[in-house]
Amino acid sequence: MMIEIAICDDEVYMTSEIEEMLHNLCELYNVALEIDVFYDGATLVDYIEMGTNYDIIYLDIEMKQNGVEAARRIRKMDTNVLIIYVTSHESFAKEVFEVSAYRFITKPIDKKIFEKYFLSAIETVRSVPVYYRYQYNKIHYKLLIEDIIYFRSEKRITYIVTKNGEEKCYEKLNDIEKKLNDSNVIFYRTHQSFLVNPKYVMVYMYDSMTLSDGSVISISIKRRKDVNRQYCSYIGDKIIG
Repeated sequence: MMIEIAICDDEVYMTSEIEEMLHNLCELYNVALEIDVFYDGATLVDYIEMGTNYDIIYLDIEMKQNGVEAARRIRKMDTNVLIIYVTSHESFAKEVFEVSAYRFITKPIDKKIFEKYFLSAIETVRSVPVYYRYQYNKIHYKLLIEDIIYFRSEKRITYIVTKNGEEKCYEKLNDIEKKLNDSNVIFYRTHQSFLVNPKYVMVYMYDSMTLSDGSVISISIKRRKDVNRQYCSYIGDKIIG
């Protein structure tokens, strides 16, 4: 699982220190990381506006271009990213909580605290998945799970149908289903070739379901009992919630 991290601080030595600590922890705990470094909040915001989604952001509050304002803009686009503030002062705490900061680290950085928060963030990303992560032609991709309407297997390719179009991967549907189940993410296995996101089911019948994009997905005979159980559980949870 590739974890994507952004470091944003206008002090070069600080970005280098954080990046070095991350690489060391990556090797120590066998975590795959991709790290982007930014020296001002505006550039970071621009990258996110262009569609880059990070799992964790280390963000300096006291940049010339205010880090809290950058966080406010980021939160309007991405409510899922874990923001860890790095600062020399604790007086920003109230503003930090307003933008849902994950953790708060003061300078100079205590390596033990940094490691503790890093491991906590990684565990959060892994245990509460927001993205579906996959590879295609040796390139890593991720999609918001809530944007995926369904997976469709056809020959050796699995098509991922989303609100924004269609992507492809080579993972088998059985492996995708196991990966989702292991993360407590429920998709209906309506058919040997389909995994459906409950969020997009508009009409449910005993042998088919109609999705929000107009697709009509059949439910095979041997899967009707399990799908009906999952559907009733999902609807029940929504009513209770």
